[in-house]
Amino acid sequence: MWEFSIGVDSENVKVCKFLYKSLKKFVEEAGGVITSYDEAGRAYVVIACEDMERPRLEYYVKAYITEAICSYFKSDFISQNLTMPSKAFSTAFKSALLNFDKETDRYIIGKALTLEKNLLLESFFNFKLQSLKAKWTELVKIVGDNAVYLLNEETLIELLRFLVDNLEILQDSVNIVEEDGEPKLLDENFKEIVLESEEARGENWLLGAIISLSPRKINVYGVEGKEINLIERIYDDRLNLLSSTKFLEKFVDTKSK
Repeated sequence: MWEFSIGVDSENVKVCKFLYKSLKKFVEEAGGVITSYDEAGRAYVVIACEDMERPRLEYYVKAYITEAICSYFKSDFISQNLTMPSKAFSTAFKSALLNFDKETDRYIIGKALTLEKNLLLESFFNFKLQSLKAKWTELVKIVGDNAVYLLNEETLIELLRFLVDNLEILQDSVNIVEEDGEPKLLDENFKEIVLESEEARGENWLLGAIISLSPRKINVYGVEGKEINLIERIYDDRLNLLSSTKFLEKFVDTKSK
């Protein structure tokens, strides 16, 4: 029997919830058991399975621990160490920095990550991932050193374009439609994309959401406005402006398949 526990400080309970929710399906498919609990100021996820299922589950455990560090830990690191150059673009800018060079982040974590009996994520991050912290520190420093230039909107948009052009493509397309006078995000199968937190609904939230989704192309169906113009400036020929009639045609065609 293989048993493994992941512990996080209580202020990072969101990471614990993410790991539990992400791994539950794979553990149960392997005939294993997964549970989570709080104890002495920490939150834990504990996994147990037969030894023969260990290699398969280790793959998923490593993948989601890596994703948790790349997403939650990096997000907190950026928030704590960088004053955003523009409040209006803070969500979009943070999304771009969070996803920038993510492949290298994953590689660094993967090299250092081994699964023995237990893992305390904050200790692992602080003591085993010094090179990753140094990489993020350098990124924040470069932005901070040039903050005065980024107060200019045109310069900031150019930087966003550069960052976006260098992000890993995560999906083929996203669709933007209008519902009750508000833009709504749909995936390539025209199903609603649910954002993780309501704070993403701040100024330029749509741009920030698209940057985090990192699509190959963006289809905009009959939606207009300042933020759509901004997205077009940043994504250029990756954005398609289409009529709302086209959306109905595509939606019906997708549902009929």
